[in-house]
Amino acid sequence: MRALIAAAVLIVGATQALALDVGPKAIPLKVAGVSVEIPVIGRLDVRTDADTMALAAFATGDLQAIQDNALPIAQGLKLPSDACKRKGVNLVVNHIDSASLRPMKTSVMIDLTAHVTVWVCAKVLGVPLKTKLAEDDVRITAPVELYLPTPRAVGLRLSATATLDTSNPKLREAATVLVGDVDAALSEQLSKVLDTTRARAAAPSIPGLDIDIESATFAQDGDKLLVKAKGHANVSSDAFTALMGYLGK
Repeated sequence: MRALIAAAVLIVGATQALALDVGPKAIPLKVAGVSVEIPVIGRLDVRTDADTMALAAFATGDLQAIQDNALPIAQGLKLPSDACKRKGVNLVVNHIDSASLRPMKTSVMIDLTAHVTVWVCAKVLGVPLKTKLAEDDVRITAPVELYLPTPRAVGLRLSATATLDTSNPKLREAATVLVGDVDAALSEQLSKVLDTTRARAAAPSIPGLDIDIESATFAQDGDKLLVKAKGHANVSSDAFTALMGYLGK
């Protein structure tokens, strides 16, 4: 690898353009408390201008490890648990029994089965009363997408309203309120999965390397979930050498 680094630096120093294939590089990631490693492959297009280098970076990550750990990741999300969060109807997700992530072109469908309980809370003469209205095993589905809250960070958000399917008539009657609870909880939790700090921490911290992310999106290879990203950076030769060393570890 040292020979590759040296050769790359010499070639870039002597020419105006160079394309380098890199990886696979295992990127550690913690999702809802679950540690996984994401293999990433990519390409660096390098152009020189005086003493600086301009990089165009293209990367593809294999998210199979996240698909394989969908259930423990889902169980680590903080979904509604307060039976009396507000007056009136409240949803409690008692436990999640199954979970999967299904690639859908540039988005992902989260598919959960869970046991939920619906409570009605009120105060009568100042005394709080809590009544169980219904319970059932339900299916919750929610489409999510990647987005760029800033050019330096990648985030995760709902791309459409979650759905809650149940055979219980009382649950169906309260569906509008319950879906709002699920949407709010999922939105909050998903925003934490790839927040600004984690997204920046996933990139190598190298002095002189300042990467701007241009796009990040889900993709699929059959049933396999992928993520594709591209960006650009201006770097010094020292930062480029350090980057090649990081990618070669």
